Amino acid sequence: MSQDFRMLGMLDEVSQLINNEVSYQSLESSVVTITGASGMVGLNLVAALVYYNKTHAKRQIKINAISFSKPSGISLDLFSHSSVNIFFGDITDYEFMSTIPSSDFIIHSAGYAQPAKFMDNKLKTISINTTSTIDLMSKLKANGSFLFISSSEVYSGCSRPNNTESDIGNTDPSHPRACYIESKRTGETIINIARKNGVKAASARLALAYGPGVKIHDTRAMNQLINNGIEGEINLLDSGNAIRTYCYISDVVISLSNILIKNKHSVYNVGGISTTSIKDLALSIGEKLSAPVNIPDNKKFLSGAPTAVGLNLSRIEDEYGHKDYVGLDYGLTKTIDWIRLCNE
Repeated sequence: MSQDFRMLGMLDEVSQLINNEVSYQSLESSVVTITGASGMVGLNLVAALVYYNKTHAKRQIKINAISFSKPSGISLDLFSHSSVNIFFGDITDYEFMSTIPSSDFIIHSAGYAQPAKFMDNKLKTISINTTSTIDLMSKLKANGSFLFISSSEVYSGCSRPNNTESDIGNTDPSHPRACYIESKRTGETIINIARKNGVKAASARLALAYGPGVKIHDTRAMNQLINNGIEGEINLLDSGNAIRTYCYISDVVISLSNILIKNKHSVYNVGGISTTSIKDLALSIGEKLSAPVNIPDNKKFLSGAPTAVGLNLSRIEDEYGHKDYVGLDYGLTKTIDWIRLCNE
């Protein structure tokens, strides 16, 4: 059995979980555009819609998958479905954006979510979340729906451990991650302006998605720990006391899909309930991979990184009723399986 075939099978498993909870019937015969389609969130959004087209749809959903680079491997295999149109190019380039057709639904999930990437590409990070959001909004058909993928980092500087949508961050524009934080806030401002002008638009403040679809070179903590464990040894950079709350990718896409299809508010927290320290996460991964975990005495956190990430999910749970989250043990196992396949 080929590597790509097994990876497609894992995406199908995630898509089945999503389709068990979300009805995409209202999207039939419509055009759905997804930016960042080769990233983990975008890839699973495309996969969930393709799965629906193959197993449930009476009328196909037309999917525009927009990727910065030419799709290859698993992305190309998925995008080869007859309902998918591939567009690859830079969404900060107006000429490229002029080639994107009008759509009934747009999900703007493109961007540098990895700190190492968005801090190396600060001006482009700002453009993707601001000018590209405005350009994409012009592609939305009348009565269409637009979803902007924001980030829990807009809460940076808040002292509360579980922020509600009414909380406001208080970081300075000189913050090491300001390009990401401030541009996400501006993206949300664009959404709020559009909504007040009658556009069906909303933002999703996403925190710590994980699971199949992650890229092999993703530098976020969980993926680095798994890759290090596969190589034989996990070495933490600090004491690992920072707290994170992770959300498995099926739960992420369920929430995003619900917001896209019908929303009562301009912004929603999207996250999980699997709370753990980086230290305990490393130990869990080490146990699953039979890899030793070395933890230094250094108490200092990495520069600019939050000491705790957690979200109050009352709004989205009350509105959509989704409370049966995938557990961290299952999610870690599936993520390890995916990354192992990527390493083959």
